Amino acid sequence: MGQTLVVAGQRITPAVLNRIYGSADGNAHTVNGASFADLSSVYQVPAGDASAGTAYRLATFGNGTWGSTQQTLTVSTALAGTQIGIAPAVVSTALSASAAFDFELEMLLICVTNGSSGTWVARVRGLVNETANALLPGTAADNTVGLTGCTHAAVTQDTTIANNLSIQAKWASATGSPTLTCRGTLFEKVN
Repeated sequence: MGQTLVVAGQRITPAVLNRIYGSADGNAHTVNGASFADLSSVYQVPAGDASAGTAYRLATFGNGTWGSTQQTLTVSTALAGTQIGIAPAVVSTALSASAAFDFELEMLLICVTNGSSGTWVARVRGLVNETANALLPGTAADNTVGLTGCTHAAVTQDTTIANNLSIQAKWASATGSPTLTCRGTLFEKVN
C-alpha cells in the first residue's frame, strides 16, 4: 500500500503534510499538429517520490476550434515522454466544422510498484463541449463528448529517477487548422 492514511483526530504534522503537494499554472499550450505534443504544462514526479500506492492527478482545461476540415482528436497520458494506456479519441464528426469548443481533461497516475523497474497504471478522462451549444444541455443539439482511456496492464518506468508527466494531444491531420489550447494546469500528489 501507499502512505499510511491520516485518521480522524490525528495531529497534522510536517511529516504528514510533506506527503501531499500541488502546483498550478495558467500557461497556454497549443496543439495543432498530427503528432503527440504536450497539451498540459509538464510537471515532474521527483526521483524516489513514488512508492506502491502513490497517486498523482494532472488536470487541464481550455478551448479550441474544430477546424474547417473535421479531424479526429486524440488525447493521452505521458510519463517520461511515453504515452501510457489507451489514448481515447473524439471522432472527426463529433463536432461541426469550424466549431468553437471548450474542454477539460484529468489524468490519474498510480504507482503499482517502485524501483528501477517500477510499474504504473494510468487513466485519462474528460469532456469536449461545443461552445455554441453550451446553453442547450440535454437537447439533440448539445454536442458534448466524453472520453475515457486507461491502462489494462501496468507499464514500466523507473521511480528512482525524476519523470516528466503531462497530458498530450494530437489531431489526425493539420488540414483545416484545428487547434486545442490549454489555459490552465493543476498537478497534485494526492497521497
